Amino acid sequence: MEVEIEFKAPVEWIRSLVQKHSARIKIRDIRRSQEGIKDLVEIFVPGNGGEWFPTELLKQTESEEGHLTMVDDNHATAIVNAGRCSICSTILNWDLFLVEAHTNDSGDIIMRWLVPDEPTLSGFLGRLEEDGVRFELIRKRNLSKKGEITARQEYVVKTALDLGFFDYPKKVNLEGLSKRLNVSYVTLAEILRRAEKNIISSYFKEK
Repeated sequence: MEVEIEFKAPVEWIRSLVQKHSARIKIRDIRRSQEGIKDLVEIFVPGNGGEWFPTELLKQTESEEGHLTMVDDNHATAIVNAGRCSICSTILNWDLFLVEAHTNDSGDIIMRWLVPDEPTLSGFLGRLEEDGVRFELIRKRNLSKKGEITARQEYVVKTALDLGFFDYPKKVNLEGLSKRLNVSYVTLAEILRRAEKNIISSYFKEK
């Protein structure tokens, strides 16, 4: 089944960056290493982050300098020490497979997982409650055997979403997206049109 949970401002440095600088943060991976629990994160700051951006990130995330990569002036990736994140350690003790995790405007973190069965989910949620974690179960659904969109459509739509194609104003236009995906302008427009139709149709069927 697929599960979506919203955690209420669980990490102070994430909440701080979101509220002070309107940052958007995505957690790409959580894993245990010899040095403890690590998170791989992507951080986006609107406008030009300037010189303060890498300095602030190193300070806020307690990352080592070699674990921070500036993609451009407002986009960075970092390997963050998550040893003090009780949620991260709990996640690694259960059979949860991270699909997506991102912040909202308040600094809360919304995580989406694939979970093998109901007992696993119930056990995980029970443990969160025991640990006093503030969270809300947003959505839970069984996966259908046949997806509403094809794998190619999903990849294109997800890439477009990540790059800001659906933002207002757009962070990338159709031409820029076609170059990034190495797909012709006309083909990309058709893929997006079909995918959007299927996604919208699926939404109203559920309604």
